[in-house]
Amino acid sequence: MEEITDRCARLKLSVREDVEVAIHASLTEDGPVLIGKFYTKRIINLELVIRVLRSVWRAEHSFEASDLGENKVMFLFQSKDDMERVLLLSLWSFNQYLLLLHKLVRGEVIKDIKFDRSPFWIQIHELPIMCQTKEVGMSIGTTLGEVEKVDVNEKGFCLVSYLRITVSLDVSMPLCQGRKVRLGEYGRKWVDFRYKRLPIFCYLCGKIDHDERDCLMWIRSKDTLRPEEKQFGPWLHVSQDKN
Repeated sequence: MEEITDRCARLKLSVREDVEVAIHASLTEDGPVLIGKFYTKRIINLELVIRVLRSVWRAEHSFEASDLGENKVMFLFQSKDDMERVLLLSLWSFNQYLLLLHKLVRGEVIKDIKFDRSPFWIQIHELPIMCQTKEVGMSIGTTLGEVEKVDVNEKGFCLVSYLRITVSLDVSMPLCQGRKVRLGEYGRKWVDFRYKRLPIFCYLCGKIDHDERDCLMWIRSKDTLRPEEKQFGPWLHVSQDKN
């Protein structure tokens, strides 16, 4: 309300513009609508996107899509179950570019939606086996973002070669390659991060919204950067996941 008042105060309204419209119609309930944003600087082909997503999402009932501009798309589902399933199985990508999805709720304005967070499945490597616990996963994960899940057994351990966590990351920030951790009697160690289903990202700056060709570091270098100057690389990808 304060934002509306401030905005109106800055405007010089005519007599006709100053008329307030009272809306008496009841607001609709929250519908099965997702707003998506493709994390790429390139323009997407919506017709191709829809064709691919229909086969990938495998919705029991059909859905419609509308182009909102700026690589944003509105997905209108016939079934809430189909919509919830698509959200549950995130992360999604198209042509390896990240697709962020937001569940539209009553009263939201599309331009105010912040497409800045997405769940990522992260493997934590180089931990001692007996340190692969839920508590350790939470401690490391919270330094990255909001921890949604730590994959452990009923005793709170993960007895494979790595610990896997799901974390909601701020996608406007560069990816993290790992962390320094201090593990009591084990001392200080470096643990590596590996990301499952990682979309295209920049090997120079680590950001997800572009690749090297669109990176300011590469443009300003006039293609003189050497391979060893790429701090990030394909090693962040997960080739397979045992969990």
